[in-house]
Amino acid sequence: MKNITLSIEEELLSRSREEAARQGTSLNGLIRNVLTKMTSTPHQRDWFAEYTLHSEHISGDSGGWKFNRDELYDGRI
Repeated sequence: MKNITLSIEEELLSRSREEAARQGTSLNGLIRNVLTKMTSTPHQRDWFAEYTLHSEHISGDSGGWKFNRDELYDGRI
């Protein structure tokens, strides 16, 4: 990895930090993700765009269900 210096306005920095926090990442991670997305091949961009579109609508709520390995393999072995 290489370190870089970036100069941006204070307001853009503030909004970017807020967006990174919403995405559960650091500002560094957010910038890295954007650059990766922008420089990937067309096929990779299409896949990433589709994944991002779908992931925005998934809540990840299990409704209280907990993983149980015994139930998962019950009757399979």
